Amino acid sequence: MLMAVRTAIALRAAAIVGRTMLFLVVVVVVLIAVTPQGRTGVTTAMFVMQVVPAVPIKPLAWFTSDPERIEVEIDGPSGPLVADVYVPAGEGRFGAILLFLGVNPAGRNDSRVVNLAEGLARSGRVVMVPWSESMVAKRIEVGEAGNLVAAFEHLSALPFVDPDRVGMGGFCVGASLATVAAQDARIAERVRYVNFFGGYFDARELVVSVAAGSSHYGGEERSWEPASLATEVVRVHLIDGVSDPADREVLTRAFLTGAPVTRAELDALSGDAAVVLRLLSGPTAAEARSLVPALPEATLASLDGISPASGMDTLRARMLIMHDREDDLVPYQESRRLYDALDGRGDDRYTEFSFFSHVDPTAQAGPIHLATEAVRLMMHLTSVLGTN
Repeated sequence: MLMAVRTAIALRAAAIVGRTMLFLVVVVVVLIAVTPQGRTGVTTAMFVMQVVPAVPIKPLAWFTSDPERIEVEIDGPSGPLVADVYVPAGEGRFGAILLFLGVNPAGRNDSRVVNLAEGLARSGRVVMVPWSESMVAKRIEVGEAGNLVAAFEHLSALPFVDPDRVGMGGFCVGASLATVAAQDARIAERVRYVNFFGGYFDARELVVSVAAGSSHYGGEERSWEPASLATEVVRVHLIDGVSDPADREVLTRAFLTGAPVTRAELDALSGDAAVVLRLLSGPTAAEARSLVPALPEATLASLDGISPASGMDTLRARMLIMHDREDDLVPYQESRRLYDALDGRGDDRYTEFSFFSHVDPTAQAGPIHLATEAVRLMMHLTSVLGTN
């Protein structure tokens, strides 16, 4: 008898627990279905699975239609620009993001580029990816920010775009130039957000970091080994600024083409060419910081013109900053200084990762580490997709 009572109580308790669990599941499903936060969370999770190569399943493609990809030509300040636009399936006006890939980007049909743009479009955003000849040539031009302003205005005016829900995003140098463009008075009040991934805050300080193989933050200097692409881009920029063509040719042979150069030719360099030679010959961080102000005025103006640090007083967009701690193209401390310069505006976000190869989520990681970093990525991107 006592056993039967206990069994009945146990069954009743199990039924209550079961009904409670079912109720909670229904509540969660309803919240996901009817609240913007829930829908954004689900969309973000599927987007992360879509763009992280290590994740084998891609559910976003199961529940969404293929976006349309179209090519547009934009009247830029220095001539026509070509951009790819990815348009979500369906009717109406969508939020949009202008995505700038930076120096030496992957090609227009690279699977990573297409996968990222299509993933964002499947998440309900129009995506514009402008292409830059100078960036392909590994040259950072001040005029690129003006091109991005023109691209932003073109994107905002498309009939299927809601002009009140347009943001920007960029990778590496592209992140910094997107931020410079967002500081432009013509669009500053209209840029909803900038997703800043792996960029630099101050180009002068980036030159010091690459030249000296160091990074600094909070008064502490650390050793940092730049990638060959970072070294090449800085070398090209500094050598291009040398005034004498003969000196430029000597420095080009010494540091870019690998063609023979004699000690006598290097010793004969003077003025701004001698400054560049010393910067590119492995100075200490202290030496590099003392040399940078001696660069030609035009070079310094160009470094300031491509630096978010120069226009923080006009930045209105919400900043969503991402950086990987093992980045060898731009030290992650650059993003920390950008976040500090925002001076606690309250709506900005900074996230550090440790599973990207610069800005490409292909670094080898164990399953637990990968899962942890994927959650961090999802939380950050929820801010992006939730803002737009």
